[in-house]
Amino acid sequence: MAEAVEAALHEERALLVEAGTGTGKTLAYLVPAILSGKKVVISTATRALQEQIYFKDLPIVAEVLGAYGVKFRAALMKGLSNYLCRRRLHEALLAGDVSFRLKQWSEETESGDRSELADLAEDDPSWSAVMSGTDTRIGVECNHYEECFVTRMKKDAERADIVVVNHHLFCADLVLRRNQRERASAIPAYDAVIFDEAHQLEDVATTFFGSTLSTARIDSLARDARRAMPPAQSLLSQPITDQLSEAARGFFWELARSLRDEPPQSVIPSSRGTSGGGRRAIAEHEWAGDLLGARNKLESAIAAIAHDARTRAGPAAEQIARRAFELGEVLVGKAARHEIAWVEHRGHNVIMGRSPVFIGDVMAESLFGRVRSVVATSATLTTPGEEGARSFDFLKERLGVPHDARSLAVASPFDFEGRAAMYVPRDVPDPTDARFEEAAAARAVDLIEITGGGAFVLCTSVRSMRSMYSRISRARADRNANWGPLLVQGEKPKSLLLSQFRAAEHAVLVATMSFWEGVDVPGHALRLVVLDKIPFAVPSDPIVAARCELIERQGLNAFYKYSVPTAAISLKQGFGRLLRNETDYGLVALLDRRALTKPYGRALLQSLPPARQLRTLDEARKFWMHIDHDVIANAP
Repeated sequence: MAEAVEAALHEERALLVEAGTGTGKTLAYLVPAILSGKKVVISTATRALQEQIYFKDLPIVAEVLGAYGVKFRAALMKGLSNYLCRRRLHEALLAGDVSFRLKQWSEETESGDRSELADLAEDDPSWSAVMSGTDTRIGVECNHYEECFVTRMKKDAERADIVVVNHHLFCADLVLRRNQRERASAIPAYDAVIFDEAHQLEDVATTFFGSTLSTARIDSLARDARRAMPPAQSLLSQPITDQLSEAARGFFWELARSLRDEPPQSVIPSSRGTSGGGRRAIAEHEWAGDLLGARNKLESAIAAIAHDARTRAGPAAEQIARRAFELGEVLVGKAARHEIAWVEHRGHNVIMGRSPVFIGDVMAESLFGRVRSVVATSATLTTPGEEGARSFDFLKERLGVPHDARSLAVASPFDFEGRAAMYVPRDVPDPTDARFEEAAAARAVDLIEITGGGAFVLCTSVRSMRSMYSRISRARADRNANWGPLLVQGEKPKSLLLSQFRAAEHAVLVATMSFWEGVDVPGHALRLVVLDKIPFAVPSDPIVAARCELIERQGLNAFYKYSVPTAAISLKQGFGRLLRNETDYGLVALLDRRALTKPYGRALLQSLPPARQLRTLDEARKFWMHIDHDVIANAP
């Protein structure tokens, strides 16, 4: 893999590499990137992986290469919302909106990175009032520009040879460069880019090449306008910021109600919440009646904010005017020919947006047409091709990868056949059967008892997760089970759940797709992974539905062209939670008999690592007794 990456950087071409767990893919791309002499951006899927590369992997490479006289500079760039904005902090202090803890930290921190605030909840509203952001940043005219944490971060990145970012920041940079707004960019100029966890790139790019308007963005605009500009009275003698809040509250309430969703209890100010409806399409004919009236009222309120800001002097007022103008454009704009308009209700936050249905053409132009050396890698890039062969064709098409791009599949060195088994039962009802949920939960409990806990039970929806958790909880009490604590996603922050799971050794965690990938639990603590169903994309999601419709219009079968390949990638990610190092062992269970009874099932199973195949609970029990005994007997 390292040789392939070296060649791609030297020859300035695109390269796709599927590298199984345990291949050491991070070192395989870092070493040739450093030795290339080019300025290389490393883009990852998550902040956690960014920090692992920057704080763990790069120091290892620096130590080894340093012995040969090779030196380099590296920089870490997170999205702007991860950094404290000194100007917004100053305004919040004057308004008395900053907690003592946040104020104290702001006086001590050198990086301004919120990751230092371990005790601050991820969705704490106090952070949104002081964080930096693309739409809140003023630039060189800001009084705090030189001491700004984002300014420092960007200067470090300009001097660096290796810049570690995430897909969100990278795609934000692509959008800025594509729009050529004042020649703006989020990342300094670079020669090459390497995407880790590249299978997530399409979804991230879809978000950034679209547009959104939410209660949170309106709330932020209203709050910043109150701080930056003295109250201006309207003809009704009401501050225009209060009018904006009132109009937004009415609009988002009508938007939720008109789509037969429960109206948000509060839209401004935003607050925490976990319930809400899924994403759904908005048809143009739905803009009528009360909803249209509410939109017009919000449009007028946003226009009033923009007008008032333009009459005032100073960079803060100019920034408020620009933000108001951009939000107004999103509010009244219509979906383009290959875009889908949608609305989503997440807790107390309602989000309205437009997203491109297919981003391959955009990526071909904005990424591959501009950057000569592009490397994309992940443990899951290939999908089932003809006669069970692995193919990169699906990813190439979805991302607009050039036809002359090279590809390489590197198998994991782990002994899957000797240390892992894939259990797919024939006797659990089909997921379309009303008896499925009860039977699946019962079988999950049977498997948990075999391994004595140490299990992830991963579900394809929040509703399924709640049902599975409830049924496992009752069965645990009925059977007087002695395995460890039963945890469920949402009861605590993700990081705390994982810490508790690792420490318990025999715990059971019931969760959704957010735990299917990017979660690393090596060792005995995780020895069983239960997947409730084949992870097909939700067909009712408007973006998924629009993508399938586009494929059907091309005369192709959307199920086999889109749904099966995306399910194969997600299934491999779920399987990948089990073996994280060469000494791990365990059992993966897929409680969906369609993998055995449907024509596509064979291809899905063949796309997984070569683990032993099991079909009965007795086979699973015998496997566990054998493997557990051998591992314990041969332990050092």
